[in-house]
Amino acid sequence: MKKKTLLIISFMLILNFMIPNNLIKAQSINYTDIDKHWAKREILEVSALGYMTGSGGKFYPNRKLTYGELLTVAIRALGLEGEAQTLEPTNHLKGIYQIAYDLALVEGDIEKLTPNPSTRVTREEAANVLGRALGVEPPLGHNIIEAKKFKDYNKIAQHRLPYVELVLQKGYMKGKNATTLDPKGYITRAEFAKILSNAIDDLIHYRGITKKIGQISNIELGNITIYNTDGTSNIIGYEGKNQFPVQKDKKIYPPSILKTRDFITYYIDSNGRCIYAELNTKKETVIEGTIREINLTDREIVVWDYNDKRHRLKLDPYINMDQLYFEQEVAITLKGDLVTKITTFDYVDPERDGYIIPGTRFRVGTVLFISNDEVEISTNSGREKFKIDPIYTTIYKKNQRVELFQVKEGDRVLLTFDDIYSPQVSEIKVEDEEKHIAGVMKGKIQLVDERNKEILISQPERLYQGKWIPLSKSNERIKLGTGSIYEGGRKISLQDLNKRKGTEAYIAYENSYGNTSISKMLLKSGSAMEYKDKVQNIDYGVGQLVVDTNSFNIHEGTIVIKDNRLVDPLNLNLNQNVYLVSDLRYGSRGASVISIEDTGIIDDRIDGTRLLVYKGKIEDISDYRLTIGRYNYKTDKEILTSSGFRSNSGSEEFTLTLNTLVYDSQLEQLIPTKAFLDSRYIDLIDIKDKSLRNRIEKGYYKNKPAYMIVKETPYGKEALAINLIPQDQNSYNQTITLDHSTLGEIGDINIDEKTLTLTKVRTYNNLTSRWDYNQDQTLNLKKAVILVNDQPLSLEELYKLRKGAQAYIIKHNDSAKDIPYILLIED
Repeated sequence: MKKKTLLIISFMLILNFMIPNNLIKAQSINYTDIDKHWAKREILEVSALGYMTGSGGKFYPNRKLTYGELLTVAIRALGLEGEAQTLEPTNHLKGIYQIAYDLALVEGDIEKLTPNPSTRVTREEAANVLGRALGVEPPLGHNIIEAKKFKDYNKIAQHRLPYVELVLQKGYMKGKNATTLDPKGYITRAEFAKILSNAIDDLIHYRGITKKIGQISNIELGNITIYNTDGTSNIIGYEGKNQFPVQKDKKIYPPSILKTRDFITYYIDSNGRCIYAELNTKKETVIEGTIREINLTDREIVVWDYNDKRHRLKLDPYINMDQLYFEQEVAITLKGDLVTKITTFDYVDPERDGYIIPGTRFRVGTVLFISNDEVEISTNSGREKFKIDPIYTTIYKKNQRVELFQVKEGDRVLLTFDDIYSPQVSEIKVEDEEKHIAGVMKGKIQLVDERNKEILISQPERLYQGKWIPLSKSNERIKLGTGSIYEGGRKISLQDLNKRKGTEAYIAYENSYGNTSISKMLLKSGSAMEYKDKVQNIDYGVGQLVVDTNSFNIHEGTIVIKDNRLVDPLNLNLNQNVYLVSDLRYGSRGASVISIEDTGIIDDRIDGTRLLVYKGKIEDISDYRLTIGRYNYKTDKEILTSSGFRSNSGSEEFTLTLNTLVYDSQLEQLIPTKAFLDSRYIDLIDIKDKSLRNRIEKGYYKNKPAYMIVKETPYGKEALAINLIPQDQNSYNQTITLDHSTLGEIGDINIDEKTLTLTKVRTYNNLTSRWDYNQDQTLNLKKAVILVNDQPLSLEELYKLRKGAQAYIIKHNDSAKDIPYILLIED
C-alpha cells in the first residue's frame, strides 16, 4: 500500500509540473513541510517561477527526484511544455519524453517511456540532463578540472562526465563536501531545487522571462513603479489578476507587503507582467576604498578598503564596468552580498587654484613610447604625452616599487599627477601579467553570442615557435572582454562579425584570471604566407614595411606582439627580428600577425642604462675595484652583443660593491664579497668551506677566467655579478664558438634539483647570425649566476621566479654538454 501511495504522489507532482504558469502563481506555495528546511528560499523561488511545485500543500523536499519530474522540469525550463502538450494531447508525459529524446537529454524507448518516470535520478544524471538542456558545448579532455577535485570523480560515467563538469564549472552543483561528489547517490527534490536556483539566470531567457533589480519609487492606483539599477524603470501591476508572490525572509506574501523604497529582485514575463519578486531585507552597507583587481570575464572586482581589508565583489550585468580601472577610488553600496551601486570619486579642492589632492588626477592607457623623461600612452581619446622624472616619478608593479626599464611598450598603466595643470607624472602603476598576451590562435568563426559577448571558434590552432599547432579541442569559446575586432584596418562590432560566420580569423588572446578572452582579432583576408627575418625598411606614413625583401601593408588591425604584450604597429623598428604572418590578396601582401622576436634584455634601456656581459681574465682586485683583460697574449677579452660574443680589446676596470654576487661555479659556492676583494681583512676561520677558504687564502682568483655582468650607467660601470669559471675553458681556439646565447620563457621550476624548464626557446646560430626556434630545454642551474631585474638571486630563492618571465641564458659547451653560466631575467 505504501508503494502505491508513493507512486500516486509522484504522478500528481508530475501533473502539477504541467500546469500553466498563470495557474501556478495563483496556488499557494507556502508549503507546510519546508519551514525549517535548508533549501527553503530556493524551493520557494523555483516554485514561484513555475519550474517545480508540490502537491496538497507539501513540497516533499527530501523525496528522491524521479525521471518523470527531472525531464518535465528540463522541458519546462526550455519553454517547450506547450509543444509537449501539442505532440501528445492525451498523454502530456509522453510528449515530454519525446522532446527529451529529440534533444538527446536521455536515450530510451518512447513506447515504454524509458527511463521509467518513477525511477530515481542520480546526482550525475541530474547534472547531465541539465547540462545538455543548456545547449552549451561542454568541457573536454584537459579542461575537465572541477570534477577531478573530488576523490570519487572516477565513478562518473564517461558519457556524462563533460556535462557534469559543465554544471560544476558554472557553480550550479557542489560536492557533498570538499572531497566527495557522490555521483551515484540519488538526488532529492530539494537538492535539485537548489541547483535550479543557481542556474536561474541562465535559464529564464528560454521562457521569455527577464530579471530586474531595483528600488520601489512609487505605489499608487494598483501599480508599482520601480527604478532599476541598470538605469531603466518598470511599472508593474499588483492587484487582481496581476498579483504575484513575494518572498520575504523565506516566506511568501502577497504584493501588498511591498512599500516605497523597498529594494527588490523581480521577474517579468514577455507581456511585462511580474510573476515573482524577492524582497531584499538585508542591511545596506557601504565599502570605501580603491580597486585592486578587475575581472571582466567573471564580472568581479577586488576593493581594498581604508581599514586594510580586501573585498571580492560580484557585479551583475547591469553594472557598466568599462569605466572602472585599477587604483580607482570608489564607494560600493551593498544589500547583503548584492552590489547595488558604485560611486567613483575625482576630488578637486575648489579653494586652491591648480591644486588637487595628490594622486586624484589620473590618466589610464597603454604605453606607446617611453623614455627617460617622457611617456606617451594610447587612450580612448587618442595619443597623450606626459613628462616623467627618474627622481620625482615613482613606479609600482605588483604593489612593489620597480625601475623605469621594467615598464614596457604595450603595458597598461595608470598615471597619477599632483598638480591639475602640470604634465609631470608623479606615479606610474603598471598592470600585472594577467592582461599580457597568452598567445595567438587562428580558426573559423562558428558562432557569435552577442548577448554574452562570446565567440565560438572551430578548428582552432595556436601559433607556437613559428608553427600552427591544432588545439586538443575541436572548438574554443572565447570572451570578447575589452578586446577589439578588425576587418583590415576597420574596427567592426559583434553584430558585424555575426554576418561573417565561417570566416577565418587571427586572435591575440589573454588568459585573464583563468579565462580566455580576446585582446585583438583580425579577420583573415587571403592566402597565408609566413616570413622570419629582420625589418629592412619601414614607412609609417604609407603603412608599409619590408621583411625578407618583400613589402607588406600594415594597418590598425595588424596584430603586433612584443614581450608578450600587444603593441602598436608604430612600435615596429628597423633591424628588429620578426616573425610575420601575411595574407596574400589580389597580389598585395597584408601583414596580419607580427611577433617581434628580440628580447631587449641586453639592449639600451629607456633609463639610459644597459647590461653588459664580459668574458675575460681577472687582472687585479683591490679597493672595490676589479680589472679584467685578455685571456692570454693571443686572445682579447670578449663582450656579449646581439650577435653573440665579440672581441673587446684592452683592459677595463669596474666598480665592485658589497652587493656584487661572486660565485665559484667549480665549487658551486658563493664567495663572500669582502673575502673576494681582499683576504687581508677577512678572518678565514669564518669561511666554513675548506676548499673555498684555501682558494681565498692563496689569492686563487687573480688571473682566473670569469663571466662578469656589469650595469652601465651615465656614472660608470658597476659589477652586479661575477661567475668564476674553470681554467680549462680558457683555451686558445674555443673562446667564441663554444659560447651560446639562448632566449626563452621560464617554465616549471624544480627547487630541490635546482633546475628549470625553458619554453619558447630560441638559440642564436653563430653560423647564420640568426635566432632559431628550438625545443623546450631543462637547465641545471648549479653553476649559474642569476639576475632578476638587475638583482642577484641565489639558488635558494628560485621560488621567487615567475612562470612566463623572459630569460636570456649564456651557456658554454664543455665536453659536448651545454652548461648555463649566466641567467638574466626581466619580470
